[in-house]
Amino acid sequence: MQTDDLISLMTAGHRPVDTGWLRRVTWLCALAALAFTALLVLLVLGARRDLAVAWLTVPVIAKVLLGASVAGIALSLFQRSLRPGLRPRRFLPLVALPIVAVVGWAALTLLRAPVEQWGMLIFGSYWRACLIAIPLYALLPLAILFGLARRGAPVDGTLTGACAGLASAGLATIAYSLHCPDDTAPFLATWYTLAIAAVTAIGAVTFARLPRW
Repeated sequence: MQTDDLISLMTAGHRPVDTGWLRRVTWLCALAALAFTALLVLLVLGARRDLAVAWLTVPVIAKVLLGASVAGIALSLFQRSLRPGLRPRRFLPLVALPIVAVVGWAALTLLRAPVEQWGMLIFGSYWRACLIAIPLYALLPLAILFGLARRGAPVDGTLTGACAGLASAGLATIAYSLHCPDDTAPFLATWYTLAIAAVTAIGAVTFARLPRW
């Protein structure tokens, strides 16, 4: 058999590889995880009493936008991390954009408020609950994204885990905003961002330590 004939035989059944299926499945799973996480928050913690009015206010919209922007950017990076050669690490600074915006808003709020009010503006009434709830409710999306990562080819486990943690924390932030009654910008910039950072670290450390498959 000639070399050309062998190549023709080997490529006869060649079909284009669908590289978009993982992207589609990731977004669908993220939406499903968000829905289930929001349902869990409502069933376990309950909706904030004024949700019918508050959901159109700037603070609640800011919480949702923070979670959505962090999750959206992180999910895009997560997908890229599952395909060797795409180098998602160079796009990581994009995640800082919504965080910087919230921190700037918080700083402006504090500058405009009397110093004696800073404690209440930063700590609110439920800062401990925020630090516990967001990482806790991020576990479901995190587990789903870890499962999806098994279908890809992650090269940097720490990066993939961090992106999964970021995305999960963003989704949990959206869900928890249905319950959290603390609406000040300093509270959002402090405790929400700390909770997001904690989940990111959990994702990075956990996924990097998982057995390779």
